[in-house]
Amino acid sequence: MAPPSKRRLQLSAVSKKRLSTSYLNTQINNTSSGEESDMEIDDYNDEEPSNCKSKFTIGNIADLFELCRAQCPLKYLSVLLYMSLRHFGVSWNDCDGFLRDIGSLKAQTAHKWSQTFMSGDFDEFQGENRGGHERSDVIEHRQQFIDYFLDQKDYYYRVSNDDKPVWTLPTQSPPCILLFHDESTFRSGEVCSKRWFFGKEAPFHSKGKGRSNMVSDFMVQHPSGPFFSLSKSEYEKALVKYPQLANDTGITYVERTATGSINVGQDSYFDNATILEQFERLFQLLEFKEEYKDHVIECVVDNARTHSAKSHSLLDFGKSIGTRCPVDRIEYTDAQGQKQILNCYFQGGPNHGMSKGLLYLAKELQIQVPSKIRLEDLRVLLSDHPAFKTVSRLEQLAAKYGVTIKFCPKFHCELNCIEGLWCSQKMYVRRKTDQTYTTMLKLIVESRENFRDKEIHLKLFRRFWKCLLAYKDGQSYAK
Repeated sequence: MAPPSKRRLQLSAVSKKRLSTSYLNTQINNTSSGEESDMEIDDYNDEEPSNCKSKFTIGNIADLFELCRAQCPLKYLSVLLYMSLRHFGVSWNDCDGFLRDIGSLKAQTAHKWSQTFMSGDFDEFQGENRGGHERSDVIEHRQQFIDYFLDQKDYYYRVSNDDKPVWTLPTQSPPCILLFHDESTFRSGEVCSKRWFFGKEAPFHSKGKGRSNMVSDFMVQHPSGPFFSLSKSEYEKALVKYPQLANDTGITYVERTATGSINVGQDSYFDNATILEQFERLFQLLEFKEEYKDHVIECVVDNARTHSAKSHSLLDFGKSIGTRCPVDRIEYTDAQGQKQILNCYFQGGPNHGMSKGLLYLAKELQIQVPSKIRLEDLRVLLSDHPAFKTVSRLEQLAAKYGVTIKFCPKFHCELNCIEGLWCSQKMYVRRKTDQTYTTMLKLIVESRENFRDKEIHLKLFRRFWKCLLAYKDGQSYAK
């Protein structure tokens, strides 16, 4: 391991000395009268201030910021720094870059909280709202999520509340299998194999180093779980109908599963396109799982842009012919339940190949449009039409295969069981790592088997239903 830098050693030595009993006693004994203190201040003010600007580095400031975070909330420090920088005329971009470099909140977030502080809403500013956990729209979505599952709890495979939890089978038909999905990133340099300690003190711990491997996985709330996979015979049948399952797509899949990983920085990233590709693989494989026959399949996913991205939005369209248009056509279901297709580009005539614009599309949809209508008003007029009441691409893809997608409420990771999988796996990897990428990949596989062998999934599934009941009974997140 490389020796610590000189700055790091100095900082640790100063911290150790400052916290020592002998140092504190010396400071108390050396405390002088008010007159002597005033003399010291006067003497200090007579000195010429030294120019230390050239000695200040981002690393110095980041280290000091990290020390301050141990005594003061991150939000308070970030807002204080942001307001100070803006007061002295520092540009937004420079503020944002500086705050990011030292590990603070982004300028956008700090600006939001500064506005809250300036408005006099101190309760909200001081409240631990977890970034929006109790926001009105989040509460509404959470209530819908809770009611949906509790009203249909008898259709699901659940886990008993015994000391040794066991499976309880559905009492209603058709039975439903619940899947949980999420992604997480493993870094080979998150934990050093050796660390310096000074008594009970330790140096700063960085979690953002090393090569990264991003894993996207599924947990199955079913006795055959906790992970989804096909047998060899089932997979061979799937290949007959969907030969593209054997294609190399840039995602490294666990054999005969939809569990995938990507080497971040070398391969691509789990964006909306790759997530859709992975889910389509899952949906195609689900069809051939014998234990899932005659079952309804539902999948809980994180409410992130990666999953909730829509194919189009009214904000993406221009008003007139030839203006911006995000899609070639829109497929939707009308009020009579019939599938309809709306072409967004002219197929012939003098405007062939040009986009139609919202005004022309409204006329095709037989919507009465006032003359000289503004674009904003036109969007409001079209917002209630089925063609523009779109769901996410993921929901559209799932509906094609007869699967239901349920988005977890924002800021509620406790309602997605797979978060516990990442905790278990990363704990295992960090305990055994030697900081090499190859070893990390091996440990990720081992940690998955360790999770299965210890049957941790049973406790996570049980906690999911307990959380739903707790929220239903009016308990807060803090409780």
